[in-house]
Amino acid sequence: MADEIQILKDFVEGKISDHDFEQQLYINSALEKLLSDSAVNWYGTYLQGTTAFLYLIGQNYKNTEGRLNAHETVQLFLNKIGIEVVTSAKHTDDYELLLRICPKFIDAEADFIEKYIVPEDKTLSKAERKQYMKQRYAELFKYQTKPPKWIQNPDWPIKNEKPLYFLGQVDLKKGELFHDEGSIFLFIDAETGIVETVKQLY
Repeated sequence: MADEIQILKDFVEGKISDHDFEQQLYINSALEKLLSDSAVNWYGTYLQGTTAFLYLIGQNYKNTEGRLNAHETVQLFLNKIGIEVVTSAKHTDDYELLLRICPKFIDAEADFIEKYIVPEDKTLSKAERKQYMKQRYAELFKYQTKPPKWIQNPDWPIKNEKPLYFLGQVDLKKGELFHDEGSIFLFIDAETGIVETVKQLY
C-alpha cells in the first residue's frame, strides 16, 4: 500500500504526469483497491455514493478540466486518510487561465477547447499561452458586427468541430406568437450556407 500512496502523492505534487497516473489506474490493482476503500467516508462530498477510483477512472485526462478534477480528487482522498501533501498548483493555474481567457459569450466543451484553443507547445510562457488562446478564440468564433448577447447560458453552435458564423440576433416581443420576450440568434455555416437559429427566452 505504501507504493500506491506514494503514487498518489507524486501525482498531487506534480512528480508524475497525468498520462502515467491514468495508466496506473488501469494496470495497478492495488491502487484500484486502495481508491475503492469503502471505509472512507464521502458523506457530503461529490463522491458520496461512489468511490474515488470510479470517479478518477471516469475523468478525461486529455483536457484541463478532467486533469484538475482528478488532481483535486486525489488530494481529497489523501486528506481523508490522514496524509498531508504539498500540492502542485499547475492544474489549478491551467484551469483558471482557461476561464480568464474564454470570452463570456462562449461556452465550448472542454474537449473542443483542449483540441483547438490550448497550444500544443508546452514550452510557451504563460503570457504566450494567453496570447495564443485569445487569438484562437478570435479566429474560430467569428461574428458579423458584435458577439451574441445571450439571455441564458451561451449556446454557440459547433458543427463538424467548427463554430458557425454569428450573423446577429432578433428581439422577440411578448405577444401573439410568444408568451415571453427573448431573442433568436442567427448563425450560418460558412461551408454549406445553411442558417441555424438558437432561441432563448427570458
